Amino acid sequence: MQTSDLDDLLALAAMHPPAPSAALMNRVTADALALQPQSLTVSRAAVARPGLWSRLVELLGGPAAMAGVTSAALFGIALGYLDPTTVDILALGQGVDQAETEAVDFFPSVDFLMTEG
Repeated sequence: MQTSDLDDLLALAAMHPPAPSAALMNRVTADALALQPQSLTVSRAAVARPGLWSRLVELLGGPAAMAGVTSAALFGIALGYLDPTTVDILALGQGVDQAETEAVDFFPSVDFLMTEG
């Protein structure tokens, strides 16, 4: 057998590829379907609806954003009730002598939240 004979034989085989039998294709398909993940059936009663606070936290951007919003709100409330001289100290000492800023009492009394102005 010559090399050209082998090339001719392979070219003839390539022109007419064998088709798989129907039984083989059925077995392959059955094996593939057996390995597929099964779908989950979820009843509507089993799904719990998130609460009001969970929805509010997600609406504002999640727990990290909520922490930032909360700390900004608390800081704003504290600045609203603090003494004007304390606000000047927090604004880098504009209009306050350096002697006054050495001992700063940010919350001068316990009842500062109950007093006006």
